[in-house]
Amino acid sequence: MTGRLRPVQLTTSVLLFGALPLVALYLVFHNALGDGKVTDYENAFHPAAQAILDGDSPYTSPDDPQLAAGTEYVYPPLTALASIPFTAVSAEVAGVIVMALFVAAVIATLYLLGIGDWRCYGLVLLWPAVISAVQTGNITIPLALGAAVVWRYRSNRIAGVALGLSLAAKLFLWPLAIWLAASRRFAATAVALAVAGVALVLSWAVIGFAGLTDYPDLLQRVQELEEANAYTVYALALDLGASDGFARLLWLVVGVGVLGASVAMARRGDDRRAFVLALAAALACSPIVWLHYFALLLVVVAVAEPRLGPAWFVPLAMYGSTGTFNGTTLQTALTIGAAALTVGVAIRPVRPRPAPVLAPTSLAESR
Repeated sequence: MTGRLRPVQLTTSVLLFGALPLVALYLVFHNALGDGKVTDYENAFHPAAQAILDGDSPYTSPDDPQLAAGTEYVYPPLTALASIPFTAVSAEVAGVIVMALFVAAVIATLYLLGIGDWRCYGLVLLWPAVISAVQTGNITIPLALGAAVVWRYRSNRIAGVALGLSLAAKLFLWPLAIWLAASRRFAATAVALAVAGVALVLSWAVIGFAGLTDYPDLLQRVQELEEANAYTVYALALDLGASDGFARLLWLVVGVGVLGASVAMARRGDDRRAFVLALAAALACSPIVWLHYFALLLVVVAVAEPRLGPAWFVPLAMYGSTGTFNGTTLQTALTIGAAALTVGVAIRPVRPRPAPVLAPTSLAESR
Protein backbone atom coordinates (compact mmCIF):
# COMPACT_ATOMS: atom_id res chain seq x y z
CA MET A 1 0.00 0.00 0.00
CA THR A 2 2.83 2.40 0.93
CA GLY A 3 4.56 1.77 -2.39
CA ARG A 4 1.40 2.65 -4.32
CA LEU A 5 1.05 5.96 -2.47
CA ARG A 6 4.53 7.20 -3.27
CA PRO A 7 3.82 8.22 -6.90
CA VAL A 8 0.68 10.05 -5.73
CA GLN A 9 2.62 11.84 -3.02
CA LEU A 10 5.35 12.78 -5.49
CA THR A 11 2.82 14.11 -7.99
CA THR A 12 1.06 16.12 -5.30
CA SER A 13 4.35 17.58 -4.10
CA VAL A 14 5.41 18.57 -7.63
CA LEU A 15 2.06 20.25 -8.27
CA LEU A 16 1.81 22.05 -4.92
CA PHE A 17 5.43 23.03 -4.33
CA GLY A 18 6.65 23.23 -7.93
CA ALA A 19 3.94 23.97 -10.49
CA LEU A 20 1.76 26.28 -8.40
CA PRO A 21 4.62 28.62 -7.38
CA LEU A 22 5.68 28.84 -11.04
CA VAL A 23 2.11 29.74 -12.02
CA ALA A 24 2.00 32.37 -9.26
CA LEU A 25 5.28 33.91 -10.44
CA TYR A 26 4.09 33.85 -14.04
CA LEU A 27 0.94 35.76 -13.11
CA VAL A 28 2.88 38.36 -11.09
CA PHE A 29 5.39 38.99 -13.87
CA HIS A 30 2.71 38.89 -16.57
CA ASN A 31 0.81 41.58 -14.70
CA ALA A 32 3.94 43.74 -14.36
CA LEU A 33 4.77 43.34 -18.04
CA GLY A 34 1.21 44.23 -18.97
CA ASP A 35 -0.87 47.03 -17.52
CA GLY A 36 0.24 46.52 -13.91
CA LYS A 37 2.91 48.30 -11.93
CA VAL A 38 5.69 47.33 -9.57
CA THR A 39 3.98 49.85 -7.36
CA ASP A 40 6.44 50.98 -4.68
CA TYR A 41 9.48 50.75 -6.91
CA GLU A 42 7.97 52.58 -9.87
CA ASN A 43 6.11 55.17 -7.77
CA ALA A 44 8.76 55.93 -5.17
CA PHE A 45 12.22 54.38 -5.52
CA HIS A 46 12.85 54.95 -9.23
CA PRO A 47 11.68 58.61 -9.17
CA ALA A 48 13.76 59.24 -6.03
CA ALA A 49 16.89 57.86 -7.73
CA GLN A 50 16.19 59.95 -10.81
CA ALA A 51 15.71 63.06 -8.65
CA ILE A 52 19.13 62.54 -7.09
CA LEU A 53 20.70 62.20 -10.54
CA ASP A 54 19.01 65.46 -11.56
CA GLY A 55 20.39 67.22 -8.48
CA ASP A 56 17.01 67.46 -6.77
CA SER A 57 15.82 66.24 -3.37
CA PRO A 58 14.16 62.82 -3.34
CA TYR A 59 11.85 64.05 -0.56
CA THR A 60 8.63 65.98 -0.69
CA SER A 61 7.32 68.42 1.88
CA PRO A 62 5.46 67.05 4.94
CA ASP A 63 2.53 69.22 3.78
CA ASP A 64 2.38 67.71 0.29
CA PRO A 65 -1.14 66.30 -0.32
CA GLN A 66 0.45 63.56 -2.45
CA LEU A 67 1.60 61.88 0.76
CA ALA A 68 -1.96 60.65 1.25
CA ALA A 69 -1.60 58.56 -1.92
CA GLY A 70 1.31 56.64 -0.41
CA THR A 71 3.46 57.06 -3.51
CA GLU A 72 6.20 59.36 -2.20
CA TYR A 73 9.72 58.32 -1.19
CA VAL A 74 9.94 58.39 2.63
CA TYR A 75 12.97 56.19 3.36
CA PRO A 76 16.53 57.26 4.27
CA PRO A 77 18.64 58.08 1.18
CA LEU A 78 20.51 54.74 0.99
CA THR A 79 17.78 52.88 -0.92
CA ALA A 80 17.35 55.71 -3.42
CA LEU A 81 21.11 55.75 -3.99
CA ALA A 82 21.12 51.98 -4.47
CA SER A 83 18.36 52.38 -7.08
CA ILE A 84 20.40 54.74 -9.26
CA PRO A 85 21.89 51.98 -11.50
CA PHE A 86 18.35 50.94 -12.46
CA THR A 87 17.64 54.39 -13.89
CA ALA A 88 19.64 53.31 -16.96
CA VAL A 89 16.40 51.73 -18.16
CA SER A 90 12.77 52.77 -17.90
CA ALA A 91 10.93 52.47 -14.61
CA GLU A 92 8.79 49.66 -16.05
CA VAL A 93 11.78 47.57 -17.16
CA ALA A 94 13.66 48.32 -13.95
CA GLY A 95 10.65 47.22 -11.93
CA VAL A 96 10.62 43.80 -13.59
CA ILE A 97 14.38 43.45 -13.01
CA VAL A 98 13.88 44.32 -9.33
CA MET A 99 11.12 41.70 -9.07
CA ALA A 100 13.43 39.05 -10.53
CA LEU A 101 16.18 40.04 -8.10
CA PHE A 102 13.75 39.79 -5.21
CA VAL A 103 12.71 36.27 -6.19
CA ALA A 104 16.41 35.37 -6.25
CA ALA A 105 16.80 37.05 -2.83
CA VAL A 106 14.01 34.89 -1.38
CA ILE A 107 15.80 31.77 -2.59
CA ALA A 108 19.14 33.10 -1.31
CA THR A 109 17.61 33.84 2.10
CA LEU A 110 16.39 30.27 2.55
CA TYR A 111 19.65 28.82 1.22
CA LEU A 112 21.68 31.00 3.58
CA LEU A 113 19.61 29.69 6.48
CA GLY A 114 20.40 26.10 5.52
CA ILE A 115 17.02 25.08 4.11
CA GLY A 116 17.57 21.90 2.12
CA ASP A 117 13.95 20.85 1.64
CA TRP A 118 13.03 21.98 -1.89
CA ARG A 119 9.34 22.12 -0.98
CA CYS A 120 9.97 25.06 1.35
CA TYR A 121 11.33 27.13 -1.54
CA GLY A 122 8.19 26.57 -3.56
CA LEU A 123 5.80 27.10 -0.69
CA VAL A 124 7.12 30.52 0.38
CA LEU A 125 6.63 31.76 -3.18
CA LEU A 126 2.93 31.05 -2.62
CA TRP A 127 2.78 33.14 0.55
CA PRO A 128 0.62 36.24 -0.09
CA ALA A 129 3.11 38.39 1.82
CA VAL A 130 6.03 37.23 -0.34
CA ILE A 131 4.02 37.69 -3.54
CA SER A 132 3.10 41.21 -2.35
CA ALA A 133 6.72 42.00 -1.52
CA VAL A 134 7.81 40.94 -5.00
CA GLN A 135 4.89 42.68 -6.67
CA THR A 136 5.41 46.02 -4.92
CA GLY A 137 9.20 46.07 -5.27
CA ASN A 138 9.52 47.29 -1.69
CA ILE A 139 12.63 46.58 0.40
CA THR A 140 11.12 43.99 2.74
CA ILE A 141 12.80 41.07 0.97
CA PRO A 142 16.27 42.68 1.05
CA LEU A 143 15.70 43.35 4.75
CA ALA A 144 14.76 39.68 5.23
CA LEU A 145 18.01 38.71 3.49
CA GLY A 146 19.86 41.07 5.83
CA ALA A 147 18.19 39.43 8.84
CA ALA A 148 19.24 36.02 7.52
CA VAL A 149 22.85 37.22 7.32
CA VAL A 150 22.61 38.50 10.89
CA TRP A 151 21.47 35.07 12.10
CA ARG A 152 23.93 33.08 10.00
CA TYR A 153 26.92 35.15 11.17
CA ARG A 154 25.57 36.12 14.60
CA SER A 155 28.88 35.41 16.35
CA ASN A 156 30.82 37.43 13.80
CA ARG A 157 31.14 41.14 13.05
CA ILE A 158 29.58 40.40 9.66
CA ALA A 159 26.25 40.33 11.51
CA GLY A 160 26.89 43.88 12.67
CA VAL A 161 27.69 45.09 9.17
CA ALA A 162 24.56 43.46 7.73
CA LEU A 163 22.33 44.88 10.45
CA GLY A 164 23.92 48.31 10.22
CA LEU A 165 23.26 48.55 6.48
CA SER A 166 19.70 47.30 7.02
CA LEU A 167 19.09 49.98 9.66
CA ALA A 168 20.52 52.65 7.36
CA ALA A 169 18.06 51.57 4.66
CA LYS A 170 15.12 51.40 7.07
CA LEU A 171 15.01 51.37 10.86
CA PHE A 172 12.54 48.47 10.80
CA LEU A 173 14.94 45.78 12.13
CA TRP A 174 16.09 47.77 15.19
CA PRO A 175 14.94 45.01 17.64
CA LEU A 176 17.74 42.83 16.26
CA ALA A 177 20.24 45.28 17.79
CA ILE A 178 18.54 44.74 21.15
CA TRP A 179 18.76 40.97 20.60
CA LEU A 180 22.47 41.15 19.77
CA ALA A 181 23.14 43.14 22.93
CA ALA A 182 20.94 40.90 25.12
CA SER A 183 22.77 37.82 23.82
CA ARG A 184 26.06 39.51 24.82
CA ARG A 185 27.30 39.99 21.27
CA PHE A 186 28.52 43.46 22.13
CA ALA A 187 31.10 43.71 19.34
CA ALA A 188 28.48 42.94 16.67
CA THR A 189 26.09 45.40 18.34
CA ALA A 190 28.71 48.16 18.30
CA VAL A 191 29.55 47.44 14.65
CA ALA A 192 25.84 47.55 13.72
CA LEU A 193 25.31 50.93 15.35
CA ALA A 194 28.54 52.35 13.91
CA VAL A 195 27.83 51.12 10.39
CA ALA A 196 24.25 52.42 10.55
CA GLY A 197 25.42 55.84 11.74
CA VAL A 198 28.19 56.15 9.16
CA ALA A 199 25.98 54.92 6.32
CA LEU A 200 23.21 57.35 7.25
CA VAL A 201 25.58 60.33 7.44
CA LEU A 202 27.42 59.47 4.23
CA SER A 203 24.28 58.71 2.23
CA TRP A 204 22.67 61.96 3.35
CA ALA A 205 25.91 63.83 2.61
CA VAL A 206 25.85 62.52 -0.98
CA ILE A 207 22.52 64.28 -1.56
CA GLY A 208 23.65 67.45 0.22
CA PHE A 209 21.58 66.61 3.33
CA ALA A 210 18.46 67.42 1.35
CA GLY A 211 15.27 66.85 3.32
CA LEU A 212 17.12 66.08 6.56
CA THR A 213 15.63 68.82 8.71
CA ASP A 214 12.07 68.01 7.60
CA TYR A 215 12.52 64.24 7.74
CA PRO A 216 11.11 63.67 11.28
CA ASP A 217 8.04 65.73 10.37
CA LEU A 218 7.71 63.79 7.13
CA LEU A 219 7.67 60.45 8.97
CA GLN A 220 5.22 61.80 11.53
CA ARG A 221 2.87 62.96 8.76
CA VAL A 222 3.07 59.60 6.97
CA GLN A 223 2.23 57.81 10.21
CA GLU A 224 -0.77 60.07 10.79
CA LEU A 225 -2.07 59.39 7.29
CA GLU A 226 -1.51 55.63 7.17
CA GLU A 227 -1.43 54.02 10.61
CA ALA A 228 -5.19 53.46 10.83
CA ASN A 229 -5.09 51.48 7.56
CA ALA A 230 -2.26 49.14 8.55
CA TYR A 231 -2.10 45.57 9.85
CA THR A 232 -1.31 46.51 13.44
CA VAL A 233 -2.80 45.97 16.87
CA TYR A 234 -3.44 49.71 16.97
CA ALA A 235 -5.52 49.66 13.78
CA LEU A 236 -7.38 46.53 14.89
CA ALA A 237 -8.23 48.07 18.25
CA LEU A 238 -9.59 51.16 16.50
CA ASP A 239 -11.72 48.93 14.28
CA LEU A 240 -13.12 47.27 17.39
CA GLY A 241 -14.20 50.62 18.78
CA ALA A 242 -11.34 51.44 21.14
CA SER A 243 -10.29 55.04 21.74
CA ASP A 244 -7.12 56.29 20.08
CA GLY A 245 -5.31 56.44 23.42
CA PHE A 246 -6.26 52.92 24.47
CA ALA A 247 -5.47 51.51 21.01
CA ARG A 248 -2.03 53.10 21.07
CA LEU A 249 -1.39 51.86 24.61
CA LEU A 250 -2.39 48.33 23.64
CA TRP A 251 -0.09 48.43 20.62
CA LEU A 252 2.81 49.58 22.82
CA VAL A 253 2.13 46.91 25.44
CA VAL A 254 2.11 44.14 22.81
CA GLY A 255 5.25 45.43 21.09
CA VAL A 256 7.21 45.92 24.32
CA GLY A 257 5.97 42.56 25.59
CA VAL A 258 7.24 40.68 22.55
CA LEU A 259 10.57 42.52 22.68
CA GLY A 260 10.84 41.82 26.41
CA ALA A 261 10.23 38.12 25.79
CA SER A 262 13.04 38.17 23.21
CA VAL A 263 15.43 39.75 25.72
CA ALA A 264 14.45 37.23 28.39
CA MET A 265 15.03 34.31 26.01
CA ALA A 266 18.40 35.75 24.96
CA ARG A 267 19.57 36.09 28.56
CA ARG A 268 18.58 32.47 29.17
CA GLY A 269 20.69 31.38 26.21
CA ASP A 270 17.74 30.37 24.01
CA ASP A 271 19.22 32.04 20.96
CA ARG A 272 16.88 30.69 18.33
CA ARG A 273 13.65 31.68 20.04
CA ALA A 274 15.08 35.03 21.10
CA PHE A 275 15.96 35.85 17.49
CA VAL A 276 12.52 34.77 16.24
CA LEU A 277 10.83 36.94 18.86
CA ALA A 278 13.07 39.89 17.94
CA LEU A 279 11.85 39.61 14.35
CA ALA A 280 8.27 39.37 15.64
CA ALA A 281 8.94 42.51 17.70
CA ALA A 282 10.02 44.34 14.53
CA LEU A 283 6.54 43.68 13.15
CA ALA A 284 4.72 44.29 16.43
CA CYS A 285 6.49 47.59 17.18
CA SER A 286 6.17 49.11 13.71
CA PRO A 287 3.46 51.79 13.58
CA ILE A 288 2.77 50.92 9.94
CA VAL A 289 2.66 47.34 8.65
CA TRP A 290 1.55 46.42 5.14
CA LEU A 291 0.98 42.92 3.83
CA HIS A 292 4.46 42.66 2.30
CA TYR A 293 6.05 43.28 5.72
CA PHE A 294 5.02 39.76 6.70
CA ALA A 295 7.46 38.37 4.14
CA LEU A 296 9.90 38.73 7.06
CA LEU A 297 8.21 35.63 8.47
CA LEU A 298 10.15 33.50 5.98
CA VAL A 299 13.22 34.12 8.17
CA VAL A 300 11.21 33.33 11.31
CA VAL A 301 10.02 30.00 9.93
CA ALA A 302 13.31 29.03 8.30
CA VAL A 303 15.29 29.64 11.51
CA ALA A 304 12.82 27.79 13.71
CA GLU A 305 11.76 24.95 11.41
CA PRO A 306 14.46 23.99 8.86
CA ARG A 307 12.28 21.32 7.21
CA LEU A 308 8.76 21.52 5.89
CA GLY A 309 6.34 21.56 8.81
CA PRO A 310 3.21 23.29 10.13
CA ALA A 311 4.75 26.76 10.44
CA TRP A 312 5.44 26.90 6.68
CA PHE A 313 1.71 26.61 5.91
CA VAL A 314 0.23 29.11 8.39
CA PRO A 315 1.08 32.28 6.35
CA LEU A 316 -1.10 30.95 3.53
CA ALA A 317 -4.06 32.09 5.70
CA MET A 318 -3.19 35.63 4.59
CA TYR A 319 -5.01 34.96 1.34
CA GLY A 320 -7.91 36.32 3.38
CA SER A 321 -6.16 39.71 3.45
CA THR A 322 -7.10 42.54 1.11
CA GLY A 323 -3.66 43.49 -0.10
CA THR A 324 -1.56 46.48 0.91
CA PHE A 325 -4.16 48.30 3.02
CA ASN A 326 -6.19 46.48 5.63
CA GLY A 327 -9.82 45.72 4.92
CA THR A 328 -12.61 44.74 7.25
CA THR A 329 -12.04 44.16 10.95
CA LEU A 330 -12.15 40.43 10.31
CA GLN A 331 -9.51 40.65 7.57
CA THR A 332 -7.22 42.73 9.77
CA ALA A 333 -7.67 40.27 12.65
CA LEU A 334 -7.06 37.33 10.32
CA THR A 335 -3.81 38.77 9.00
CA ILE A 336 -2.44 39.72 12.41
CA GLY A 337 -3.63 36.40 13.82
CA ALA A 338 -1.93 34.44 11.03
CA ALA A 339 1.35 36.26 11.73
CA ALA A 340 1.07 35.65 15.48
CA LEU A 341 0.19 32.00 14.93
CA THR A 342 3.17 31.58 12.59
CA VAL A 343 5.49 32.86 15.30
CA GLY A 344 3.76 30.76 17.94
CA VAL A 345 4.03 27.57 15.91
CA ALA A 346 7.64 28.39 15.03
CA ILE A 347 8.75 28.71 18.66
CA ARG A 348 6.64 25.87 20.03
CA PRO A 349 8.55 23.38 22.16
CA VAL A 350 9.30 20.21 20.26
CA ARG A 351 9.34 17.08 22.34
CA PRO A 352 12.33 14.86 21.60
CA ARG A 353 11.42 11.45 20.29
CA PRO A 354 11.94 8.71 22.87
CA ALA A 355 14.87 6.47 22.20
CA PRO A 356 13.85 3.05 20.90
CA VAL A 357 13.95 0.22 23.39
CA LEU A 358 16.35 -2.41 22.10
CA ALA A 359 15.67 -6.06 22.71
CA PRO A 360 18.41 -7.89 24.64
CA THR A 361 20.82 -9.66 22.35
CA SER A 362 21.99 -12.26 24.82
CA LEU A 363 20.88 -14.07 27.95
CA ALA A 364 23.42 -12.10 29.98
CA GLU A 365 21.98 -8.77 28.81
CA SER A 366 18.44 -9.91 29.66
CA ARG A 367 19.56 -10.43 33.25
